Amino acid sequence: MSDDIVSVAPREIHDLIQRASRVKGCEASVAEKIASRITFSEVHNGGGINSWLQIAAGEVGALNETFRLSQVLDSIPSENSSSFTWDPPISFALISEPLNLLQSHGFTWSCEPEVTTGESLVEHVYLIEEASANSPTNGKLATAFSEGVQVNKSDWKDLTDIAANFLLSEEILDDAESLLANE
Repeated sequence: MSDDIVSVAPREIHDLIQRASRVKGCEASVAEKIASRITFSEVHNGGGINSWLQIAAGEVGALNETFRLSQVLDSIPSENSSSFTWDPPISFALISEPLNLLQSHGFTWSCEPEVTTGESLVEHVYLIEEASANSPTNGKLATAFSEGVQVNKSDWKDLTDIAANFLLSEEILDDAESLLANE
């Protein structure tokens, strides 16, 4: 493993994103949903944590607003085809989980520009209802649970530092920080 990479469990990503989102002004239910989406992105596409850090570094309320914009994908479209546009573009990290869920309900999707990681910025999403329910993410979660997720050590430290501002027991935070100290 490279010196700039650390292996973490998906639950650790979820917990720190949730706490850090609370620190950045999100209410508990929004922080939970953001944590779920960012963890999904980090496991399946990479770049979720970095994407969260970029959004959180923006103006006050940026996380809440960006999450609100991503919610257009939270329900199954009533049409056989739909398109969604974001201006400014939205982070793929916040829409990859809802797109995966829509895919499991028979929709195929494409993005412009084409996405490579959770850090990719998306301007347009196109959905088409088809018979396919295959998910390109099969097996990644099982691997993440058994082997961990390889994340950028600097991003992990930045996230840990932000999450440390959430009022929580020192023991829990020390466990997250111990990953950095033991490398």
